[in-house]
Amino acid sequence: MSLIRINSLVILALMLAACASEPRYNRYQLPAGQSQPGQQGAVAELQRNARQALQRQAYQQAIDLLQRAIKIEPRNPHSWHYLAETYWRSGDNLRCLEMVERSRSYSSSADDLEHANQQLREKCQQG
Repeated sequence: MSLIRINSLVILALMLAACASEPRYNRYQLPAGQSQPGQQGAVAELQRNARQALQRQAYQQAIDLLQRAIKIEPRNPHSWHYLAETYWRSGDNLRCLEMVERSRSYSSSADDLEHANQQLREKCQQG
């Protein structure tokens, strides 16, 4: 084998090793002030559009938008909370409770979202 080919293979192996040892994070595990490029903006836009659809009582549209946001960022507790709220407003209390629990599982206990989740959970339980 030629020296160039051997060097190329060594460089490729080093690059693969560096990628394999690099940790994978989601937005909620990154150090403060860091986020994955592109995801935060897309998710925020989908959430904003879903909130607007919810205000218009376009529940299915809001659900579809929030499900897209969750596909992009599955551990985003705000997307799950908004989805729970959408189900509650549409009258589906069982799904509301499921989504609240999912939101709670991804949020911290010190988070303001925890209080909002608790209030929404109570609303869903009241029917």
